[in-house]
Amino acid sequence: MAQEVVATFAGPLNSFSVNLTVNNGSGAQVQSFGISGRTAKFPVTWDSMGSFSGPATLTSTVGVNTEVVIANFSGFAPGEQVAFSGIDPDFTGSASAGVRILDIAGARAYVLFSDGTTAFGEFEATTAGTLRAVMSK
Repeated sequence: MAQEVVATFAGPLNSFSVNLTVNNGSGAQVQSFGISGRTAKFPVTWDSMGSFSGPATLTSTVGVNTEVVIANFSGFAPGEQVAFSGIDPDFTGSASAGVRILDIAGARAYVLFSDGTTAFGEFEATTAGTLRAVMSK
């Protein structure tokens, strides 16, 4: 069985409604999850990460209003999923233009596990009409 964390921006790809789920399918707790909008199809600045929900505790969000945002957690155990809804990304240098899900393709994601190991992935479009990044442990 794969040890991975899967992050998904729900579709459809042409939607301006940006919501993210992060599923911890690894064998370790997730300490941090980050996204770099620098590598997106069109560079993205994370104006707001919206509302958080899930069984884990979001202890801080670092990098809002920059191209790299990191969410730090406590208690994000294996088998759990967290969500961010109503995320507000802007094209870097153009806060008035709307960002669609597909515009975020190519953004890189990373996970820091509680044991100090890291994993990286890249958001790619799926046949289901979502963007998905897989970070294997």
